[in-house]
Amino acid sequence: MTASQKEKKSQRERLEARESTILAAATAVFVDMGVDGTRMADIAAKADIAEGTLYLYYKNKQALLHQVVEAFWANLTHGAEQAVDPALPMREQLHQLASYHLMALLNQFDVVGLTYRARLRHGEPEQQLGPIRGYVRVFDRLIERGTDRGEIQLMLPLWQLRDLFYGWLEFSARTLMLRGEGFDQSLIDNLVTLILAPPKQGVEAAKADKDAATNTSNLEQEILNRLSAIEQKLS
Repeated sequence: MTASQKEKKSQRERLEARESTILAAATAVFVDMGVDGTRMADIAAKADIAEGTLYLYYKNKQALLHQVVEAFWANLTHGAEQAVDPALPMREQLHQLASYHLMALLNQFDVVGLTYRARLRHGEPEQQLGPIRGYVRVFDRLIERGTDRGEIQLMLPLWQLRDLFYGWLEFSARTLMLRGEGFDQSLIDNLVTLILAPPKQGVEAAKADKDAATNTSNLEQEILNRLSAIEQKLS
């Protein structure tokens, strides 16, 4: 590597390090002060740089917020992909992803909430959905692998199963935090059991309902027969 190449690499690394510092500072300030209450000057102060320098990287607060959201979900997606081993049985993969997501929520719940609020209240919602979709696709691919292997037969549309998975974990994380409790493995176990409930349970349930209906019908007929016999004796 030539001296010129080394200099360019060093300069790029410095720029990347500064941008990382800016994003970390912006995330902290947005969480603490809210999006509406945050000023570019606040972020610059937190990052220990001049406000004018900050504008060299981002033209306004909205552009910086968009980058915070995108970087957060990109990092979360990378972590989820690393946490899940596709070679393992589906049950273990679900445990890995669910555990990763629950821990991420417990450790960064305020940041997750910030990214949701940012998508709904600021900027271009559809554009900001991209990073979130990339993250939930980790779950989709996991389910698709399990389906291809015959480890699961979907009893619900994939989007409903996805909402069940993430909704369960997000509401559970909120409850744990309100109670002042930490990670609870039983939440993961129950969720995985629910998702992987074998289809035959549904068939057996339907059969049980049919048998119950048949028994009820037989009982009703027996009662009618007895009433008829009593009426005949009385006539």
